[in-house]
Amino acid sequence: MKKLFFIVAAALMPLGHVFSQEADPKVSVKFDARLDGTYNFYTGDRNNGIEEDDFSDEFGFSGRYFKLLVDGNISDRFSYSIRHRMYLDNGSPKDFFGSTDWLYLKYKINDRFFISGGKEVICIGGYEYDAAPIDVYFWSDFWNNVKPFQIGVSAGYVSPDNRHTVKFQVTNSPFSTRSLEGLFAYNAIWYGNFGCFSPIYSVNFMEYERGRFINYIALGNKFTFGKLALELDYMNRASTEQDNFFADFSIISRLAYNIDDRFMVFAKGGYDQNLAQEAGDPVPYDRFVLPGVEYGFYGVGVEYYPIRKLKNLLRLHAFWYSNNNQPVPQSFNIGIRWRMTVFER
Repeated sequence: MKKLFFIVAAALMPLGHVFSQEADPKVSVKFDARLDGTYNFYTGDRNNGIEEDDFSDEFGFSGRYFKLLVDGNISDRFSYSIRHRMYLDNGSPKDFFGSTDWLYLKYKINDRFFISGGKEVICIGGYEYDAAPIDVYFWSDFWNNVKPFQIGVSAGYVSPDNRHTVKFQVTNSPFSTRSLEGLFAYNAIWYGNFGCFSPIYSVNFMEYERGRFINYIALGNKFTFGKLALELDYMNRASTEQDNFFADFSIISRLAYNIDDRFMVFAKGGYDQNLAQEAGDPVPYDRFVLPGVEYGFYGVGVEYYPIRKLKNLLRLHAFWYSNNNQPVPQSFNIGIRWRMTVFER
């Protein structure tokens, strides 16, 4: 028994060196919330066999988001992050993290390399996808349907100047419909920073059935010129069984201008297309932008920060957007978003 004790102790000595490099634990607990007032009405062609009552005006107030955010360090090398949506999840009772966007533990091997595991954001490129949902006012068809949070593991590298990060990741497939289905996603992403140009590029292979994959090539580009910022995303989606490689794609663009440190105006538009298969195909390659979709959207908005010194804590917004559906929807929205710091140390 004593011999076994010494063998185990010797094996754990290297880990003791890792855990000895500890700083005081740090933690931050915050809430993030958004409330909106919305008015929707419809214009254009109503003579398409749809009942008039289906397109009556809609208006009222609604809560969009209420989230708990917890971030902290266990030691110099171990850190964690949690974002949980504060509403009742009506999914499977065994989906323990159903309302949790992410919950992961990260280990910093050294200044350049790290690994992590838990529920994470699937590494897909593009600025619309990368933005927090609370900051996305109107969106592409892909954004509206994708399931971006899955359990998996990651490994990454940060460049010596901290301007570039490369990350490799394996997660459960977002196309999984039940636990332990044996479907996986394999992802590689690059976050770059060249000053006025910042790319978010990824290559992804998503398993939608055992041994059958759809490939994403996602190219997110951001150009910054003083107070003006242009985001331009292109995503191509193609199955290995698809005939036309460029038949399934999304393009999204967002132009923002900071008038001063309190006001920002923006315009955004995008287009999703999937002509890789006939509409209604019983076995679609793409489960997020379905076959036959040709969806365009567009809109403009403004953000106002009432408290100059606490810009990231309180925001008012207003926007209008529409799309190419028939009848044509017109949506006007005003709202407020605020962050509440509960505890920091």
